[in-house]
Amino acid sequence: MKYTPRQLTYAQYLLRRIGFRAPKDIDQYLHQLMLSKGRYHFNPKAKNPFKAWQFSAKAAVDALVTELELKKVPEKIPLQQAASPHFTATQLARYSFCPAAFSISNTFETMEEPGKALMVVGEQLHESLRLSRQKQKSETTTDPFYRRAWQNPAIGKILRAETIYAGHATDAPLFSNEKTAFLGSPDYIFRDREGTYFVVEEKFIHYRDPMNPSAIKLNREEWVGTLAAKNLERRQEWEKIPFYFFKNHLLQVLAYLVNICDYPLEYGYLVYWLYDFKDGETYVHKAGVKKLSLDPKNLELYNHHLDRFQQFVQQGVEPFQVESVNIKKCAACSQSPYCIHKTRRFDEVRFPYRKEDIKLYPTEFPGDLRQHY
Repeated sequence: MKYTPRQLTYAQYLLRRIGFRAPKDIDQYLHQLMLSKGRYHFNPKAKNPFKAWQFSAKAAVDALVTELELKKVPEKIPLQQAASPHFTATQLARYSFCPAAFSISNTFETMEEPGKALMVVGEQLHESLRLSRQKQKSETTTDPFYRRAWQNPAIGKILRAETIYAGHATDAPLFSNEKTAFLGSPDYIFRDREGTYFVVEEKFIHYRDPMNPSAIKLNREEWVGTLAAKNLERRQEWEKIPFYFFKNHLLQVLAYLVNICDYPLEYGYLVYWLYDFKDGETYVHKAGVKKLSLDPKNLELYNHHLDRFQQFVQQGVEPFQVESVNIKKCAACSQSPYCIHKTRRFDEVRFPYRKEDIKLYPTEFPGDLRQHY
């Protein structure tokens, strides 16, 4: 997987126009952008069947072109309507993820990128794999891919619980807490067999399934007699897949536990579903679960970030840690086309996000591309 020489030169030029300076940042950004937006395309005319699938990074370059066009005329970016006096768990989570991303998403009416295919897949999985519907499926399915996802004991406990609330239902109300100025909607609220109420927030993450090799690879391994050994290696690799639960997602669950008073919530689960693709269809192959309660450590974590969040919203400015910019995270961020902070040129971030700071930077156009662009 790589850019063509011409694509790479042009993409590097576009990033310098957007404001990137360090060659290392440019290389990392382009690599992550290629991973998130690059696609394999099937070439039916390929003489060698092992080379029928060919990689293209065109969508990654197109995304940079779209960003450049947007930043040419920042005054045309539409603004959101007046902000609500309430805060949501999603806003707090996004702020902890990145203050700049929070400011952008709550200042502008941002566009949906055509290339955000994984976000669309996640939304579809959210609807099709809703936990409130899974008990019967988990007991009756014979699909080996599907059944692997339910081997976590915590998932079994959720499946045995009674669904009290499903946030994605069409008639699901929002929970409000006027005392804390909170407004939100968790994915689920359940009641377990002991009568205890708990909240669940689920996230869908694209993660390659080691036990899902290509048909070509399987045929080759069977031909040379290594299929059984390779399948065992793949199983062991799948079993070792680690789960790291991100702070912003933990804060989202904690926000529900602190602010929802309609039910006596005792604890919460953060569920990560790892999914992959097979024959053009998505499937979940592994689940990771973290249980959370309002113990002193978690309360300290929540209150620390809530205080910082509220101070930022009230004061409208805070220092931005340039050295902490994670280029890979920036390249995958949905707010990236509007962001100026990923370039490390700004040492403070404002709320609302300032259009006047969005601009392009002069840089020489590569001479060897003048005939092509």
